[in-house]
Amino acid sequence: MKEPNRDVEHYLDEICSQVKAREVHKDLRDELGNHMEEMMLDREQEGFSRSEAAEYAIEQMGNPEVVGKRLHRLHRLHRERIHWGLLTGLLTMALISLLTMWIYTTNVLQEPYQFLYSDHIVRTIKCLLVLGFFIWFDYRKWRKLAWPIYILLNLMMFISAIYPLMEGQNRYFNVLGFAFDLSSAALWILPLAIGAIMLDKLRSEITIRSLLTYIGLVLLPAVLFFQLVDWVRLVLFVVVMVILFAWFTKKWLYTTVTVIFIAIPTSILMFANDNFHRLEKIWIVFDLQNDPYGMGYYNRSIIDIVQSAGWWGNGLESTFTTFGIRYLDYPLVMLIDVFGWSAGVVFVLGIVWFIAHMIKMIPSIRDEFGRMMIVVITMIFGIQMFYSVVMTTGYVPIVSVIFPFLSHGSHLTFEYAVLGLVLGIYRRKDTISIRNEKIAGSQG
Repeated sequence: MKEPNRDVEHYLDEICSQVKAREVHKDLRDELGNHMEEMMLDREQEGFSRSEAAEYAIEQMGNPEVVGKRLHRLHRLHRERIHWGLLTGLLTMALISLLTMWIYTTNVLQEPYQFLYSDHIVRTIKCLLVLGFFIWFDYRKWRKLAWPIYILLNLMMFISAIYPLMEGQNRYFNVLGFAFDLSSAALWILPLAIGAIMLDKLRSEITIRSLLTYIGLVLLPAVLFFQLVDWVRLVLFVVVMVILFAWFTKKWLYTTVTVIFIAIPTSILMFANDNFHRLEKIWIVFDLQNDPYGMGYYNRSIIDIVQSAGWWGNGLESTFTTFGIRYLDYPLVMLIDVFGWSAGVVFVLGIVWFIAHMIKMIPSIRDEFGRMMIVVITMIFGIQMFYSVVMTTGYVPIVSVIFPFLSHGSHLTFEYAVLGLVLGIYRRKDTISIRNEKIAGSQG
């Protein structure tokens, strides 16, 4: 292949300087450069020198400033954009979260909990800054960082499992006085890292090597979740990775049958060594009347609160004596207690609208890597929101599934971060060069 001509390169630089969407510059250079190269080859075959052929090609293309401005107008339709509907939904949930925290701290009498409202305001502001950072962050860099992130998080989980840095709380990682929820971080980050590592391998062809690699990448953190005694996030992680594998390979039936055959004996072995009585918590929902204040206390409490709320609730003067601090873990129960079934219905419809917008976004993303990230994030949000809503009935096991964006805790940082990634992917959906991304991926 011949070396690029300096005059042609300078000409292409001038054109690109007029096009504001930098993401399309490489496509423009490739397309225009190839066209000019063809004209130059034709000219050279007629006996002209390469420099004369370049001069001819530039003359035929026209004034670079005029050409550049014309191309800029054509690419204005491909400018970056924000998904305002999704962002509005997030900001609405942030306001609801602040409202529920204010209601709780206003009505609760215990002094140790009075600081939570101001603390929640500060945390929300920090989360919004994190959201903004990841909206502007180039998500494609995640692909290069996938292996280091995967290794680092598994190492942190291993250290926390064998040597808890917070006494009695091995799912939290404490570094220089800063503690964060390691399990929540792993639940969000590891599926994205594994997806980035395995996307091309499983999309192109399923081999024994790629299959074993995927199983190994999933099995290691699954064992570490088990060692951290966090069964809820273990189950969520495995479910997400199974669905992601089926999405990669398009073998939904094969994946489902295989998982059933593996899940049944595994579940039996896990519950046979259950020192935390989790099986009892599952079965108690079928026997609440016989043990209303034992294992099923929270189930019974939720049922009583929801039934007494009526359509318009018990008002802002609710004392929260029934559920106590657990209101912060189940904010929808608080909303129904204070504002009634009407608020619950509106809120659930809002959640359906929010998840539907995320699902609707997926086909519009041309970049397969970005699409994979949105699929993973939508699954985790959807499962957590769905189960949190179902727990409000009181007739399912009450487990530590947190409601994204509403519950209080360090997990909020990761939730805002990953939604920022989603908005960032959408922002670039019309400006990313798919052809050049595939070339870069094959070279990496």
